[in-house]
Amino acid sequence: MRSQYQAQRFGKFLALLLALCLVAVACGGDDDAAPSNGAGDVATGVQNDGDDGDDAVAGSGDADAPTTTAAPVEDATEGNVCIGDACDEPTTGDDEAPQPVSGGTLRVAVEAETDGLNPAANNFAVSAYTMGYAIFDPLFYIDSDGNWFPFLAESATPIGDGSAWQVKVREGITFHDGTPLNADALIANFETAINDPIISLAFVPSYPAENRYEKIDDLTLQYNLIRPSAHFPVNLSSQLGMMASPTWLAAAAKDDSLNQEPVGTGPFMLESRTQDVSTKVVQNPDYWRGTDDIYPDAIEFFITTDTALAAEQLSAGELDVVVTSNADATLTLRGADNVSTFENLYSEEDFIMLNTRAAPTDDIRVRQALTFATDRQAYNDLIAQGTRALADSMYHPDLIWNNPDVVQEGNMADRAGPLVDAYCADFPDNCSGGKVKIELQFSGPSTLQTRIMDVLAAGWEPYFEVERQQLPQDQHILETALGQFQVVTWRQFGAVDPDNEVVWLECATATGGITLNWVRLCDENRDALLFEQRATADLDRRVEIMQEIQAEIQSTYSYIFLTHANWTVGFRNAVNNICGQTGPDHTALVCNNQGRGFYHNVWIDEG
Repeated sequence: MRSQYQAQRFGKFLALLLALCLVAVACGGDDDAAPSNGAGDVATGVQNDGDDGDDAVAGSGDADAPTTTAAPVEDATEGNVCIGDACDEPTTGDDEAPQPVSGGTLRVAVEAETDGLNPAANNFAVSAYTMGYAIFDPLFYIDSDGNWFPFLAESATPIGDGSAWQVKVREGITFHDGTPLNADALIANFETAINDPIISLAFVPSYPAENRYEKIDDLTLQYNLIRPSAHFPVNLSSQLGMMASPTWLAAAAKDDSLNQEPVGTGPFMLESRTQDVSTKVVQNPDYWRGTDDIYPDAIEFFITTDTALAAEQLSAGELDVVVTSNADATLTLRGADNVSTFENLYSEEDFIMLNTRAAPTDDIRVRQALTFATDRQAYNDLIAQGTRALADSMYHPDLIWNNPDVVQEGNMADRAGPLVDAYCADFPDNCSGGKVKIELQFSGPSTLQTRIMDVLAAGWEPYFEVERQQLPQDQHILETALGQFQVVTWRQFGAVDPDNEVVWLECATATGGITLNWVRLCDENRDALLFEQRATADLDRRVEIMQEIQAEIQSTYSYIFLTHANWTVGFRNAVNNICGQTGPDHTALVCNNQGRGFYHNVWIDEG
């Protein structure tokens, strides 16, 4: 029997606000619906320039460096779009770009809370990232072309075949409490994360049991990996790359209430935090990059689990920015006066997961029958409501990683009957009245989740006796991780770099009490492909591998893809520069990455 501590710890961790809600909302596919890949954001990724490691890679924008881009094959027609008056660009030479206005408080609504704001010990999903990036700078981040570049780091150097990487941080940076950023700080963050019972699950499989790192000098740390990797800085572009003060980490280890009082190197510092209500940060006057282009005096993040209500508050001028994946909220934002939206259809997928190690879904005939009987079109019409498109796999069709030959089956109910009949003949105890008995688990109470369950059950009930199990989100996510489910809805995949999908698919995370390979399917051939793409900088080969993996995943009938999630950032037209955020050396940052974003360069001009 698992300990109460384990259950509470894991439940808090994966209760990512979003439900995957990368994750805290309810698991199901919209913002109060599906756990996202929160844990996956700490997955190991890596990038290599293919040489012997003698030269530091200053960033993937270098001419000879391999790309890790997830950019479209051609110009996108429906993903990554801006809608509204604030999207208009000056059209004549007489028009001048808006001039920044300093001051004021930017009011941002996020859809869920997190258990804390310690990137080495708490569980980050969209909402935690949105708050966290104001306080913590990452070692690396992703530029607007989808490539990693150094942020707090000065460089990243692959050693030999990429089984080790040396990361050098910039000199002269200090945390909010005056502690210096150096190699010792990197060690403190690494040790805290790898010793955390939950955070460690996502990346321990990539590091040896001993000699996981070596201090090269005061500013340089070498990370040693189990196997070669060509994309390592990608791993340090999200939660594991957010650097926290070692002094604060040590104190928080003794008093976990300090996890609510984060100390980073970022452009803002914590002023106040009331969990489940709001978090306010104020400008850091000693920011290492200077404060000339940090325009708000403060940012206040409001926890608003009903983002449809937040959308109405935004349209009424009570908020400045809303981050959501709820179709109702998106439609409200689109229809509001003086409001614009930036919508990203590329970065996550809504889908159903089937447990391959629990009866009756351990039988492929049952998984096939569920797939054929799923009314994907009804889901798209009634849940997505025209705000996003049907999905066939883990990648949007505009992305280079997508396999165009993989087409998600569904709306083929006539094919389900013979499979159900055959299964019930073999396992009559798992059937009733000629129908397979299944349990559909979801988080709630939630009006949206109930609507989703109604839509799915309507397609299945001619062939399945559907028992619904509603659980609080923390418990729902915990039971999914423990394999105590048959059928659940989820939101995940679609990472900018596919190496970050490995943690959800590899055998190392498919076994044990708590797993991140949720469907608990181990395939050694798939592992070989995953680790081959990790080791190579050959983009064409990586594309081939990821397309092969998509075909293999489809053949297992362990996932039923529904729609491409639409992460929407709604903002008042008086809010400027939502997608103009920059990093060191004025590198343009990817905007709206699974709903996550930076807001230090945003300003409000009421005109």
